[in-house]
Amino acid sequence: MNKRFSILAATALFISSLSLLVSCGGDEGDDPKPEMKATSIELVSGSNQTAIVETTLGNPVIVLVKDQEGNVFAGETVKFAVSEGSVSVASVVTDANGKATTTWTLGTSEGTQTLTVTGTSTLTGSPLSVTATATQKPAIGDFYAGGVVFYLDATGTHGLVCAVTDQSDDAKWGCKETTIDGADGTTIGTGAQNTLDILAGCFTEGTAADLCSKLDLNGYDDWFLPSEDELNEMYENKATINTTALANGGTAFTDDTHWSSSEENFILAHAIDFTDGTFLNNGKAGFFVVRAIREF
Repeated sequence: MNKRFSILAATALFISSLSLLVSCGGDEGDDPKPEMKATSIELVSGSNQTAIVETTLGNPVIVLVKDQEGNVFAGETVKFAVSEGSVSVASVVTDANGKATTTWTLGTSEGTQTLTVTGTSTLTGSPLSVTATATQKPAIGDFYAGGVVFYLDATGTHGLVCAVTDQSDDAKWGCKETTIDGADGTTIGTGAQNTLDILAGCFTEGTAADLCSKLDLNGYDDWFLPSEDELNEMYENKATINTTALANGGTAFTDDTHWSSSEENFILAHAIDFTDGTFLNNGKAGFFVVRAIREF
């Protein structure tokens, strides 16, 4: 009886000790994890950009919030404030990737402008300072955005530039006796679509539109054949353009007929004689001068 009692007592003592060990946290995996908090904020992208005053920067400002273990933290409120100008979102909650984003439109002052990013007082790195350089509005004749400015819209921040050299002096408009679907725009702002329409309906290589669309110049590859009115703006400003083009390794306009991207019909397309600015309807198979333009 005593021996049996001793065995039972020992077993009970072992079980009691094991229970005590478990209840005291012997399994570290069961420890409650500390509460995750937003502790740091850092800039991902968007600083040190340059743009014309009163225009929107090309890249958004993006920041990243992390917790104390270096993991991304969602749900933290981040605020964006600018010295001048505006932002698309002034207060935003970080997304599932811990990021907050806003788009910055510059103010009217030339030089350095600043955007400040703030979070809670516990965020290391807050506030963040983001800077951008605002440049003056371009003028007709400036070498800008890959070419020479020859047209500005009412804001003075958007317009058209032409290449500093001709792309050809003997190119066809192309696809004679083929009516292009579209390509009938003549006003300023229609040249880009005209060019796309021509390329969609005329597959001949080496045409005026084809040469412009394939141009890669001064870091830009979005050139197109000007519409009739866009071409006329080039003619009206040709003396100013010539001065800037020559100063930047280009050539002056020749006093010859230049193609536009504006189609008249299945046989004819619009052109301008750069001798005196006469508007012409020429056969698409004629060989004339081509100079590309692009928008900014």
